Amino acid sequence: MPNDLNQSRERVLDAAEALFIASGYATIKLKHIAERLEVKESSIYYHFPKGKEELFVAVMHRTFNRHRVGIAQAIHAAGEDWVAQLRAVCHWLISQPALDVMRMSKSDLPAIDPLVAYELEEEVYVALNLPIREILERAHESGKAVVPDADLIAGMVIGMVGAIDIIKGTWNPKTKTEMVDILLESWVNGLRRV
Repeated sequence: MPNDLNQSRERVLDAAEALFIASGYATIKLKHIAERLEVKESSIYYHFPKGKEELFVAVMHRTFNRHRVGIAQAIHAAGEDWVAQLRAVCHWLISQPALDVMRMSKSDLPAIDPLVAYELEEEVYVALNLPIREILERAHESGKAVVPDADLIAGMVIGMVGAIDIIKGTWNPKTKTEMVDILLESWVNGLRRV
């Protein structure tokens, strides 16, 4: 029975994640999640008795944890080369449902409890920005790149990868991975010492 409860909870989290990531916290209501699951809205309260905010926070914790682990594994698998590590992070990000960090910051987080929003902002930073910042700092410290502001550039990398998700195939026939590689290579060439 506990396994069934865990599976049921995971189904709720999966459905909520897809909807929250696609449309944002403010737009999605519990009834939308229930409709996607083909269940009654009350069954969602069984797993998340405090309602939509509790569900959103659980989804975001799970999402950021997945990113934190996936990015760490990607960096490790890429070896020691900083460009290969950045490419691995970008490939990881593009392989996941696109996180609209800007919308999250401007719309989703202001709609929830401020203390919880602050914790989620910190999770976003640790899961996404920090690993990229650390790659850039190591490249700078080793003399392989000139990185005047690693935090700023890390945020721009995340934004660049996120923006690729909105490019339609009719605009550019390349795959998302090909587009990431082209943008990353163009960007990195501006950082390399000649």
